[in-house]
Amino acid sequence: MHKGYNVAKNVERIVYFMKVDVDKFVQEHQEEIITLVNNSLNRAGDLVAKKVQAGELGTTIQDVLPIMLYEILLTNTVATLRLAAEMVNEGSEA
Repeated sequence: MHKGYNVAKNVERIVYFMKVDVDKFVQEHQEEIITLVNNSLNRAGDLVAKKVQAGELGTTIQDVLPIMLYEILLTNTVATLRLAAEMVNEGSEA
């Protein structure tokens, strides 16, 4: 068998035995999640404002929106991965 298959099966077994209460996790971390979302929106807005002021970016929605979306997705992806890892770790301790 392929080595990757064995790793995937082992991960599948570990995940099967873990209990993760997503609703409870979200409730317990609601303030942190709200803060992370607000921070990513503010970060993206600040970055776009600087690019517009520097003349690197136009002021139309067609100019601004792609950069805003990219920055928001980038920041939220990192935050989501960190929160997911924390949730899985809490689930494995239960």
